[in-house]
Amino acid sequence: MTRAVAHTGTTIALLLAVLGAATTEAGDRLSQRVWLLNGVPGETTLSALRADGIDGLVLPVGDLAVASGACRLTLAPLPDLKPMSGWSVTPLVWVSGQGDAKGNAETFANELAPVRRLLPGSTTLLLAARVQWPGLVPFAAAVAERIKSPVELLVPAQSVRQLEIASLPRSLRLVVVALGNPLALGFPASTLADDLAALADIDAAGARYRVAVVICPRSTPPPGPAGASLAAVALPTVADYKPAERGDAFVLRQSLDWGGTLLAPHDTIQVEVVDTARYHRDLGLILRGVRPTLEGWDTVGLPAGEPALGMSLEAFLDYLQGGRPFPTPQVNAEWVTATRLRLALANPTPHASALASTGNWLELRFSGARLLDLGLGDFSGADYGRFDTGTWRRAVAREATAIRLFLTYVAPASRMGGATVTFLNRPSDVTARWVLRLGDGREVPGPAEPLPFRKP
Repeated sequence: MTRAVAHTGTTIALLLAVLGAATTEAGDRLSQRVWLLNGVPGETTLSALRADGIDGLVLPVGDLAVASGACRLTLAPLPDLKPMSGWSVTPLVWVSGQGDAKGNAETFANELAPVRRLLPGSTTLLLAARVQWPGLVPFAAAVAERIKSPVELLVPAQSVRQLEIASLPRSLRLVVVALGNPLALGFPASTLADDLAALADIDAAGARYRVAVVICPRSTPPPGPAGASLAAVALPTVADYKPAERGDAFVLRQSLDWGGTLLAPHDTIQVEVVDTARYHRDLGLILRGVRPTLEGWDTVGLPAGEPALGMSLEAFLDYLQGGRPFPTPQVNAEWVTATRLRLALANPTPHASALASTGNWLELRFSGARLLDLGLGDFSGADYGRFDTGTWRRAVAREATAIRLFLTYVAPASRMGGATVTFLNRPSDVTARWVLRLGDGREVPGPAEPLPFRKP
């Protein structure tokens, strides 16, 4: 079957083309929506999203508690809707209930009707349930009948097998929370394998559906209103880093302004984030294989601008425009004396590496000289080594012909410098390369580049 690739960034367009997943079973283009969980962005951002292939927006409008024969809707204040003129905006209602509670669809529909009329281009309603209960599907079906419009039902992937997908009313369309970081919005934790198995079950049942990928970060404690970046804690002078059971943890060595909240020495910050590389991997897994009834995907949470935890707005837009989903740093080298070299690693992109103890490094190979001294600067550690038949072997400093300088984290638009390498005599040649660990678990190597031999 021939498929037409959507007008969007080169990276996603290529992903769609390679995986053969650009259209639905009916021939419609797969659509992309973004959830606006933190208000409506400015017109410049909205224009960029539209230009980069985003088709619709999802706007939270309230919370609904469903009981037997009744329901209680708490509406949220609506933002200024003028910037969203011309958009298709889907209202989102968070819904909860227990047992066989089926609420009162007529009351709910009447209370929500004024809000739906205000939203531009609204044709559907999204009911989002963090936990599924037996009365949820009958209630959602009754709402669809009452408003005479399809209702989208959002559930976590773990709830899919409880829904009897094949017998769902045709008026309901599934939106499945899978991959990404579901814990950040209170959905149950899941494994990648379980999420993919749930999607396979829906494919086998032939139900129409979307996938919602939560990209919101999770931080304990959360940063203050000014926002925070991992770059603030990744320096070895600021905190000790260690992988956590979920995500990463930092034990502070000194006081830290965490987005406007002051934290004390020995406090622990634990974070779990979705960076661009992980988001790209998740999209690849969603679009891979035969999914004839997949209608599109939702990016849950428009990223914040820098400083941001995980993928920033700048990185998200760059990715949609075709940017690579990982850093491509540059090695800066300068001879400060005839035998002393100053090194830095600069990342001009809005994308970041993963956090890693020894997974991010800058390697220096040299010949015709012996190493005399090493200063780490902003780097977190170093290894000395030699290459035997192309394989790195650790070595003592006096026998080393290579050095690896480690970085816990390569932040967006950053420069890690201050490292100095002093030789006993001038080396005959020096080459440098970098290797970065990404949020999807891969490693990306940079090319080996000869360093300039400018006179100091």
